[in-house]
Amino acid sequence: MRGGPRLVLRADAGHGLGSGHVMRLSALADAATARGGEAVVVVGGEPGPTLDHLATRRIASIPSGQTSGGDDDRELMIANARRLGADAIVVDGPSFSPAYVAALADAGLRVASLDDLGAAPLPTAVVVNHNLGAERLADRYPAARVRLLGRPYHLLRSEFRRQPAAGPPLRERARRILVTMGGSDPVGATARVLRALLRPSLDIVVVLGPHFRCDAELTGALLVAESRGHQVDVHYRPRDLPALMASCDLAISAAGGTLAELGYLGRPTVALAIVADQVDNARRHVEHELVACGRPLTDVTDDELAAAVAELAADLPTRRRMRDHSAAALDGRGAERVVEQLTA
Repeated sequence: MRGGPRLVLRADAGHGLGSGHVMRLSALADAATARGGEAVVVVGGEPGPTLDHLATRRIASIPSGQTSGGDDDRELMIANARRLGADAIVVDGPSFSPAYVAALADAGLRVASLDDLGAAPLPTAVVVNHNLGAERLADRYPAARVRLLGRPYHLLRSEFRRQPAAGPPLRERARRILVTMGGSDPVGATARVLRALLRPSLDIVVVLGPHFRCDAELTGALLVAESRGHQVDVHYRPRDLPALMASCDLAISAAGGTLAELGYLGRPTVALAIVADQVDNARRHVEHELVACGRPLTDVTDDELAAAVAELAADLPTRRRMRDHSAAALDGRGAERVVEQLTA
């Protein structure tokens, strides 16, 4: 008898792209295996660090063999889908073309895509856009017969759901500050934030993702922060990222998928759009009172950034309101809902 859901999941990772596309697909792998199924994540680009991370979570994964986009690995994808008896192939990221997904569909496979902006969506039968307010983009996906849009479909990984929703109680004044700029931080935002934090006696928790590259700028920024009296702990690819995030009073974060993770954990956040495709997401989070600041990093001075952090750290009512709104916006079951639709 056939087991549970079977999925082939495809994304790229690397220093320039980060690991977010792969990480959210891994939430689908979690959901499929939790229902007695099977999934394999196929990673292109610079896959090494991401494959290592998936291995620690016992998620089946293989390299695609492609370093600059996915259009030449379709035979590998088709072979894996047929071997697995896959219900669907899911692709995520900017490197895939309409011809690529058409070749998969022509092989008789059901193809779904993850999309963030609706600017140039792939013509797949199923589309998932799990971003805040994505429901308004429905008309941008004319090829999709199934449109899974908005926070009900957010692909939260299972290790986050093992933490209590909304996290531990907030302290009167935030002192333990998380700095996280995604899986790679290609623009050096971590160093910029560390240099901006003037207030002494902070416990700063710095998270470096799997594709982060340490450099002289970061080393110098760490020394500056310590010289100002901050206690700085650096965590590279932490084994239990959700627990580490939940232990902090306040976060300073890039405005990608991490905002939803911090929201589920109830951690008040100063958000920064560190790349152009995060600007709309940051703005929507501010409009819904889920984060503070929400401006492009290039438009914020060091003084303004330090002031935003200090203001939120001292404002317990605002942090409580932010926590409550964020926790209410995300129930953590999005990956389960998407898998149900992919196997319907």
